[in-house]
Amino acid sequence: MLFLILISWLTYRALLHFLDPPKFRNKDDFVQNYKILSSFNEKELTNLHTLLRPHILRRVIKDVEKSLPPKMERIMRVDMSPLQKQYYKWILERNLHDLNKGVRGNQISPLNIVVELKNCCNHPFLFESADHGYGGHRMILSSGQYLLLRLHETNHRVLIFSQMVRMLDSISQKA
Repeated sequence: MLFLILISWLTYRALLHFLDPPKFRNKDDFVQNYKILSSFNEKELTNLHTLLRPHILRRVIKDVEKSLPPKMERIMRVDMSPLQKQYYKWILERNLHDLNKGVRGNQISPLNIVVELKNCCNHPFLFESADHGYGGHRMILSSGQYLLLRLHETNHRVLIFSQMVRMLDSISQKA
């Protein structure tokens, strides 16, 4: 029921209405009947579970874990390429100068600096000003992506977490 807690009842009812319009037709009745879970008695809670069961997949770790192989986690630390280190240094120096100067009107946000540094660590070619004249092999060697190619060639599976769509796009183009 964690899902119920994370979204509003109206949003949840809208999702249920999308899945099963005849069953969840009346918005006001649903919200009125199920708005305050803490006041439910055991019978009302059982009725709610019965109503929602066809639309919710709930798995408990002890049930799922039996079918999974043992988790093997290997974190590989990868140094930045020389080009990434150069960009990183430029970002810090440029922004440190601007921050010390105290430029008014065109304020530099520390958050923007962090985002630029994060982009640099992901791949130096994520910057608009980066020299995109390099292609293929040079572009891959400019970041840690060459490691992904080696893992791919040896049929390893890799799970990549990224908050940046552009980074995932870049990786998928090379794979």
